[in-house]
Amino acid sequence: MSPMDGKARYGNRSLVYDALADERRRHAVRLLDDADAALTIEKLAERMVESDGGRTDGSADEAAITRLRTSLYHVHVPKLSDAGIVRFSPERRRVRLTDSVSLDALDAIGS
Repeated sequence: MSPMDGKARYGNRSLVYDALADERRRHAVRLLDDADAALTIEKLAERMVESDGGRTDGSADEAAITRLRTSLYHVHVPKLSDAGIVRFSPERRRVRLTDSVSLDALDAIGS
């Protein structure tokens, strides 16, 4: 059984593959899984920048966070939401992982 088989019941499988094809989105999914709770778009962007080589003192480049926060809000999180991988509240700017796709799928895709 494919890690994606469960998702086929809930929506278009090609949406899932398309959403997970992007490395940045796979990274976001991994960080959301590690968080075990909803994160704000801001916090997700901070964690992504820090894990991608942020400063060793724990602070991340503010310009990089701003760019990533914008792309997460307008591109990446909506695509993950459309595929049913995350739940997103634009009003609260919070995102959380759903249980609809096994994280083994990320390994199968090559994350």
